[in-house]
Amino acid sequence: MRNLLWVVAIIGLSACQPLTVRHVDGLEPGAGSMDDEAYWLEEWHRVIALPEDQLLASFKARELEFERSANPGTRLRLALLLVEGPQPVRDQARGLKLLKELDVGQASDSARALAALLQQVIEEQRWSINKMTELNHKLEASQAHVGALELQLQELTTIEQNIQQRELPSSLKE
Repeated sequence: MRNLLWVVAIIGLSACQPLTVRHVDGLEPGAGSMDDEAYWLEEWHRVIALPEDQLLASFKARELEFERSANPGTRLRLALLLVEGPQPVRDQARGLKLLKELDVGQASDSARALAALLQQVIEEQRWSINKMTELNHKLEASQAHVGALELQLQELTTIEQNIQQRELPSSLKE
């Protein structure tokens, strides 16, 4: 009886483990994969390390795949590359549009979570860019103000030197 309990516990725990299918040849996740989002993240790490020409080819393949079958999986794979991919393929506005058009009814829980995380990344990056722009404008204004103050100081120093030069001859007379 005790052995049967252990077997049932092990089977129950193994059923909770996500099954990830890894492909060496293709870019598409396996049909039997229970955790496609984890596979896409693994694939993404592999794709971002590709040379630019292979990266662009992979990007085109994802676009074609999405055009053929605009399901949540292909949408999310393309959005992931657009949002967080290397500069040659990055287009966060387009990625955000794809994420917002995601059919949450058809998407798995992990797909919805990944979409929410990607949207949050975009929003935080936009906030950071806006904050950096604001701080840059303040810095430029401060630098202009410092420049104006330095110019005023230089003018006041020149005036003071001229006044001191005028006073010297009168003190020599005494």
